[in-house]
Amino acid sequence: MNLSLFTQPRIVSPQSVDQPCGCPPDAIPASTAAETGEGQAFVSFLENLKSPADESLPVAPPSTPRPEIAQYLATVQLWSSQFAYIHDVRTNRFFHKGFDTCLGFALDELTADFFVRNLHPADRSTYFNISKALLSFVIHNAPDLVPFTSGFQINYRVQKADGTYISILRQSTPFIKNEKNEVEAYLSICTDISLIADSNRINWTILGPKSETFPRFLAEHLQQKRSLFSDRELEILTLIISGSSSTDISEQLFISANTVNTHRKSLMRKANVNKTVDLIAFARENGYAK
Repeated sequence: MNLSLFTQPRIVSPQSVDQPCGCPPDAIPASTAAETGEGQAFVSFLENLKSPADESLPVAPPSTPRPEIAQYLATVQLWSSQFAYIHDVRTNRFFHKGFDTCLGFALDELTADFFVRNLHPADRSTYFNISKALLSFVIHNAPDLVPFTSGFQINYRVQKADGTYISILRQSTPFIKNEKNEVEAYLSICTDISLIADSNRINWTILGPKSETFPRFLAEHLQQKRSLFSDRELEILTLIISGSSSTDISEQLFISANTVNTHRKSLMRKANVNKTVDLIAFARENGYAK
């Protein structure tokens, strides 16, 4: 059986998010991504997934995966265009295969920081939001999820060791469940689809039991993001989205153009972007645009 493909007839219609085309790889330095508030929040979210009961479990050395994980990674066959990783939720450790042949990274240890650093700048917010919603969905619906039947698929762009970006399709499924029906490990297999990807649009599909509830988890998470900007910044952001220039905004709000530009800079800093088109995309992806 080819475990790199997950199939299941109960599928929620694919969802998609438009991304700005032509965003240069150096729009936001990848090395600074992990230092942003959003990136740090994503890493912290993953670190906080362990339950209090997990604290009493014996802790294996970082390089030692559980036997089931070690066996799977030793035997699974991957194309040179694929890489795989398993997230052990109990210990918040990632075990991997194929990052060297597909991406050119010789990793001694895979951490959440890797994903924060190497996602395309224009894809990060969407990836963080969907990933956090997905993990919340998995934890909440764990008793109903079935390994290699329940699954999630999403495409996005990731940076290779040579600095170029490729489009990948990530296919994920619960991998290990314990006697309490909790998901303890989650498998993801990623495939380079650059040769067939015809746009920067992010698409996602969720499969299997309870899949119809995932949009609610995503909507709830996006709603939590509304505190990122101040009330005045939200006013200006709404006008930017409508196509108003800084001069137009200053006249409508009775403030100086310099004040408008100061708010623009603050909006872009908080959204971790440096172009208006990317700010508008961020607003749409994160529920700020009606």
